[in-house]
Amino acid sequence: MSQLKSYGIALPHFRIEDAILHPKGKKSITKSVCFADEDLITLAFQAAANLKLETLNSKPDGVLFATSTSVFTNRYHASFLADLLNLPQGILALDFTNSTRSGTDAFLLANTLIDSGKYKNILVVAADVHFPAIGKELSTTFGHAACAILLSNEKGIAEITEAKSYSSSLAEEFSYKGNNIQYDPRFSRDAGFKTNLTSSLKDFITNPKQYDAVILNSLYARMAGGIFAKAGFEETQFAKDTLSSKIGNTGAAHALLLLINELESTPFPKGRIGDGLILLADYTNGTNFFEIKTHETNHEKTLQNQLKNNELIQTYQDYLLLRKAGNFKSAKYKTKEMFSSEMMQEREKDTLQYLKGLKCDECGTIYYLKSTRCKKCKADKFS
Repeated sequence: MSQLKSYGIALPHFRIEDAILHPKGKKSITKSVCFADEDLITLAFQAAANLKLETLNSKPDGVLFATSTSVFTNRYHASFLADLLNLPQGILALDFTNSTRSGTDAFLLANTLIDSGKYKNILVVAADVHFPAIGKELSTTFGHAACAILLSNEKGIAEITEAKSYSSSLAEEFSYKGNNIQYDPRFSRDAGFKTNLTSSLKDFITNPKQYDAVILNSLYARMAGGIFAKAGFEETQFAKDTLSSKIGNTGAAHALLLLINELESTPFPKGRIGDGLILLADYTNGTNFFEIKTHETNHEKTLQNQLKNNELIQTYQDYLLLRKAGNFKSAKYKTKEMFSSEMMQEREKDTLQYLKGLKCDECGTIYYLKSTRCKKCKADKFS
């Protein structure tokens, strides 16, 4: 089976307390939010950059990108990201969209492709950036984040020993022709979540006692206790979702971030078996199951370290400014997206996409647009 070789994480620079978003919110609960110069692509690129591909001997021969909040229409995010990462032209690059389960969908396919023997290393990137409607921030789950995981046929920090997907035709809520459709919650949770999870557990699990940690990523996770208990699991096996209260529910990236968080928390808490076997279940219109065996128990606290560096937004007005939600210049003011031709983007790719600049060898002045001569010291040599 495939190995989890390495991973990278990207969180925005800012978080906001629920108490700032709404008077009924709690100070202890925060959500990560992008600034005006951050979006889905910048977070995804940063997560992959933090993985430090250039230092690994395992170079990706495929990129799978997952999100439920696409920024491109009729264009692949995966191939765009592969180009930003300087990966070869013609590389396998596929998008997984429309579902918060798309992160583990990509994870599942990467594992299958590596098992087939046709691919050696596949980069899985999951990112979500969604801003709820103004005033709906507490009633809508959201949180901005990205993670990048390199799966390989070479030994890594953990191994996927088993993986399987169980689909469900019932969608609890979805968008159709611009309208939000939602069934009666009591019916949809029974006919969808409970039915699918119960049947898939019976098929996938042979020995529930062998797992040190059980991760369930679902909006209905609180309803799953009885289902897992009937299947033979104990309450002490469950890993708590400590991320939702700190960065919010991060959509397509959330299940993979929960896995990373659990890997970084090993050795497992007292009361668990301690053999390093994790069960990951991700439910949205069906369940993806993964059985993961950990090889290392001393991981760098990448996720926790990033959480320490976030800055809290102090006012709701700052939040509105941050997301460009207000017309602050005049009654007719509208923000406009910058546009450039494909030819110009290709010509200026190093500067515009790869964020490379030039530094004057004489005085050290930095330029992000090409200049033939330094405006400060008039020298003409740059690095």
